[in-house]
Amino acid sequence: MVSGKSTPGFCNNSKNNLMTVIDKLGRILAKAVTWAFAGALYGGFYAGLLAYFHTIEIGHWTAFILSSAIAGLVIAAFFGSMLVALGGTLTGILAAISYQILLAHTEQPLILLASAFILGAVAGAFFTRREIKQSQPIAQAAAGLLAGLISGPIMALVTADMHPYTNHWGITAGSVSLVGLGYVFFSKHTPGLLRNKLSLELGGPLVSGIVAVAMASVFWLIGESSMAMPHLGQFSAYQTVLDNTPIGLLGGALGGAFGGAMLEILGIKLEEHIN
Repeated sequence: MVSGKSTPGFCNNSKNNLMTVIDKLGRILAKAVTWAFAGALYGGFYAGLLAYFHTIEIGHWTAFILSSAIAGLVIAAFFGSMLVALGGTLTGILAAISYQILLAHTEQPLILLASAFILGAVAGAFFTRREIKQSQPIAQAAAGLLAGLISGPIMALVTADMHPYTNHWGITAGSVSLVGLGYVFFSKHTPGLLRNKLSLELGGPLVSGIVAVAMASVFWLIGESSMAMPHLGQFSAYQTVLDNTPIGLLGGALGGAFGGAMLEILGIKLEEHIN
């Protein structure tokens, strides 16, 4: 006779398979959330840059290449060497606030950017060689820069017939996916190529200074736009930048979440490239 009871071995295998599926889904969700956060940062910064470059009319291709390259560099520095990027962020905010208080009526943003870079470089010089060697900020920033330089022309070609102000979330989602993919590839190779004495000496000051300039620029644009009073007929030339940033955040989060989930599904471990 065949018993109607299931065997213990079958139950254990089913339970193990279920736990494996749940564990896999958990890792996919965790990776998607992590990359969604990074993608949102990239997307907001990228969309703001893209709107700014279109506002000053520097050309379609140049706008896409510069936006993806700068955003890729800054966000890669955050993602790969967060401690150094945090130092640059704090000094950039400090420089922007000081500028708004002391030199609010000078209309000389170059003074702000130069001050932010110097303060950021000074802050970055305090990191130890061990910290720089472990995080390799120049290598991480270079990986993001290269990924942005490659994805920029692709996005410019794809969006040649699109209106950038009405398709920002989709454009940003596509850019996030391309830059993320490029970063995964380049982050495998740049640490080995840039592991030298000069990179150790300049890594902290240079990357911290660049991040400080980026953060100071953001706060300067916000300050310039907040001083305009629409009800009195005053409008900021940079209002489009702020209007498109939230849409960029959304598109970046969606693109980042998709990219992170695909990395986990395909079994690509980015953490192995950073160490």
